Amino acid sequence: MKRLIAVFITLCLMQISVIAKTDKYSKEYLQEGCYFTLTKPFTEYIVKKNIKKALKKETDANFNVKFEGYTTSSIKKGIFKYIELEGDDVRYNDIILPYVHLKSLSDYNYIDYSQTPIVFKSDMTYEYELLLSDEVINKALKDTDYKKVLMKVNKIARPLFVVNGVKIKIIDNKLYIITEYNFPISRGKDRMFVVQSDFEVIDGKIKAKNVSIDTSYGNLGLNKVANLINYLNPLEFTLNLLDENKHNGTIEKINIVDNKVKVSGKIYVKGNLG
Repeated sequence: MKRLIAVFITLCLMQISVIAKTDKYSKEYLQEGCYFTLTKPFTEYIVKKNIKKALKKETDANFNVKFEGYTTSSIKKGIFKYIELEGDDVRYNDIILPYVHLKSLSDYNYIDYSQTPIVFKSDMTYEYELLLSDEVINKALKDTDYKKVLMKVNKIARPLFVVNGVKIKIIDNKLYIITEYNFPISRGKDRMFVVQSDFEVIDGKIKAKNVSIDTSYGNLGLNKVANLINYLNPLEFTLNLLDENKHNGTIEKINIVDNKVKVSGKIYVKGNLG
């Protein structure tokens, strides 16, 4: 065994001597793996502790953090191999997300935190999963930008009706969309139109499926109702509102679990190599 270890060390030292002139922070060098860093575990511990502290301050949530780097010096530079974050009741822009899970899929991630704002120096891919409660979605639908969505819908809906507001309710793992509407010439109290719908992801877009309505609303075509829901699109609007940085992301799956909307997908970050 000692001889095997000696051979391994010798080979590593030979390899290091060959690439000594290369950038010790490069992807090729760090992924080669033939280096020794006794202080790396302690550095990783400090990084995890600082990340938890920063996230607590930013989101009021206690996060579980997994972090893995390459070398102590590369970690200090902002280069890491893997990170995973998991938190409950995460405050984000005054909205409380019941659950957030984020982990890196790329094994070389370089963030230059010395600049303001920080600069992403490598291409990175992250997998995410989050839960949305009806409280979260309804708060998002009160945002002023959702009025622009309703204006677009009303351009199509007129002169039949005018949509004045939308909210949702999740009961027994079923999502109900409650639409407040009225007629253009009416000054009376708004009326309510309730639709129950499931959702699916098609080409990265959230679409209504298995739409059902109460027969008391009359003989309404389900295709037309589904189209209306897709125009209103409360779920996709909520996700877009949360993504204030407009990252290049995808939505891959959506379903309802424990009366929460569960959404998962990927986020792609393009690195600035300049």
